[in-house]
Amino acid sequence: MSTTSSQTRHRAYAWEDQSPTVTASGTHDGLAILQAIGREELPLPPALRTLDISPVEAEPGRVTFTLVPSEFHLNPFGLVHGGVMAALIDTAMGCAVHSLLPVGAGYVTSELNVRFLRATGPASGTLLCRGEVIKAGRRSMVVEARVTDDSGREVAIGGCTCLVNASPAN
Repeated sequence: MSTTSSQTRHRAYAWEDQSPTVTASGTHDGLAILQAIGREELPLPPALRTLDISPVEAEPGRVTFTLVPSEFHLNPFGLVHGGVMAALIDTAMGCAVHSLLPVGAGYVTSELNVRFLRATGPASGTLLCRGEVIKAGRRSMVVEARVTDDSGREVAIGGCTCLVNASPAN
């Protein structure tokens, strides 16, 4: 079976050096970093460029992202791949945690769950994902996210726990 045909599509994109964001994390808190990324004063993370996830807003403990389903997001059945949806949800939840971090602190997702409520595809329109910290602690935070389609219907929900490090070097 040939993997190249007249049906082959190509996608090219670029991403920026992340060192300005790394440097800024030593002098700015998490919310300031997220807001600077949203204003395009700091580079968008490469993973968001890869999946074409866009930041919308960030406030303390709550963030919003969008994803417009495109052909490169789809599984063989024409639906948005579950891994893409999980990445969107994980991004929103992680950034909700990040929005509460002091200068120099970091986090890591320690567990993640995603529930798919309905199929999504290009006809779903823009997907809106809101992540919100439910319980903020010094060492861990519990977070949830909800994804809605253009009609306002919930299409997926998620939850996670993030472990917080006082310093990224820990």
